Amino acid sequence: MPQTPHPPQFLSASPCPCGALSPRQKALVYADCCGRYVEHFDATPAPDAERLMRSRYTAFVLRDVEYLLATWHPGTQPAALETDPDTEWLGLEVLATDGGELGAKRGVVEFAA
Repeated sequence: MPQTPHPPQFLSASPCPCGALSPRQKALVYADCCGRYVEHFDATPAPDAERLMRSRYTAFVLRDVEYLLATWHPGTQPAALETDPDTEWLGLEVLATDGGELGAKRGVVEFAA
């Protein structure tokens, strides 16, 4: 399986690709946002539907196939996944969420990417 194409230390202090903001409306850094889920998904799964969506968007940006496959629903998961290095991800906007809060088994996130 392909390795994550980025050095974690490089992105740790960079703004998270998902675009999440702190309560003070400042960009969250990768390490404090999606990085903790993408880099440690086996020990730290995303706690709710929105954070899962944001972390999966970040994984697409980073071309982290291992995380994408690990977080794909088993009923629709492809056997393999290739990312296109020419794809340019411009941003993520979460439009709405329905359910999917901490501990929920199901949730829906409407988004534009």
